[in-house]
Amino acid sequence: MKNIIKNTALVLTISLLSALPNYSAELKDSLKQNLIKQLETNSLIVYTENGEIVKSREHGLVPLIDYIKDKNFKDTYVFDKTIGKAAALLYAYADADYVYAKTISLPAVKILNEHNIRYEAQNIVEDIPNKERTGICPFELLVRETNNPSKAYGMIHKKIYPETSVVYFTHNISPEMLVEMYKILDRDLKKKVAVKLHSGEPGGHNFLKPNFVSPLINEVQGTIVECNTAYEGRRNTTKKHKEAIKEHGFTEIAKVDIMDARRDMALDIPEGKQIKKNYVGTHLKRYDSMLVLSHFKGHQMGGFGGALKNLSIGVASSYGKAYIHGAGEPNNMWSCEQNKFLEAMADADKSLMNYFGDEIAFVNVMNNISIDCDCNKNPAPPEMKDIGILSSLDPVALDRACVDLVYNSTDEGKKSLIERIEAKNGTHILKAAEDLNVGTQKYILIEIK
Repeated sequence: MKNIIKNTALVLTISLLSALPNYSAELKDSLKQNLIKQLETNSLIVYTENGEIVKSREHGLVPLIDYIKDKNFKDTYVFDKTIGKAAALLYAYADADYVYAKTISLPAVKILNEHNIRYEAQNIVEDIPNKERTGICPFELLVRETNNPSKAYGMIHKKIYPETSVVYFTHNISPEMLVEMYKILDRDLKKKVAVKLHSGEPGGHNFLKPNFVSPLINEVQGTIVECNTAYEGRRNTTKKHKEAIKEHGFTEIAKVDIMDARRDMALDIPEGKQIKKNYVGTHLKRYDSMLVLSHFKGHQMGGFGGALKNLSIGVASSYGKAYIHGAGEPNNMWSCEQNKFLEAMADADKSLMNYFGDEIAFVNVMNNISIDCDCNKNPAPPEMKDIGILSSLDPVALDRACVDLVYNSTDEGKKSLIERIEAKNGTHILKAAEDLNVGTQKYILIEIK
């Protein structure tokens, strides 16, 4: 690996010394040189604005990843042994003001300049080598094709902590950002894509609107898919359901398929807690992949409705919905023990994750957050303010993150939704789905900036 600049003078004209607080010039220089010297035994040193010094001897990107889980680098001075593009993207994500490196790569310099991060370096090299110095560092290869700090953070975190799922989040609720929240997952759904959304029971008005979801459906060239309901209403027969979907404007933006229009089929769930089969519409076989686009809100039976409900009850046929609600006894759909119903939903989720494998992705929209589902023709008005859009490849982590955002919100309107969730023991589905390896409740929330 060729060095472009060896043992350079410090390349930045803006001096760290003039910015360090509460020290004379001599002490500032002494402190700076002391921190640089400590890079001989430490891999990362962070000097905070209140004079606190945080050190790590762990090599690689782990100290950076661990630091920015709870903090950022704003108003700090960072001393790092080696900064490649991967580290530079993490510094950009975490709002770094200044970094010093013994060795920095040209791709890192480009990122730091693009994000107006001041830097100083002793050595500038073409790229960062791997440990064996036989090629390029694997983390540099990992982020080679992206300049997005949020996306890079997710990729790096997943590689270091594969047992933790990545959930992306933005406060910006717009059609354009909805597309970006799918694209950042870096999962290019193939061939025929089913877009599972809730088209709304006529009379209700909180469901995701056609003009909002249209750009995303166009992005994946998808078909909107639904299944008939198991209760009386405007969506319990194919004819009425099609009329309702047309009335709500969805037929104007995409093809729509009622998957159980003719018959259903069974997906086996040998590991199921309550049910060993999940009944879905036969039209599911038409699709190679699925985008589960969910409106996160309360639910009068499940406590809350997000990705897991949309994937289970939403994809189930009319008979399958009753089968899940009754935990295998359709005639008991309105009287089933609550935890059995929630576990049956998790079972159904497992069958569909098995069915699609890696050809599935999830986006949740937290707006118009009523305590009632979009299947309610007269839902309670939303009491919480809109929160944002979240996306993940893990439906358990995604729903867990949404629930946590509700509980951690400072919005006083959250009280009714939390009461609804707890009255129905709604979070039990998260544990049940986790037990079935549908996903994990362990996640990192990465904000899109």
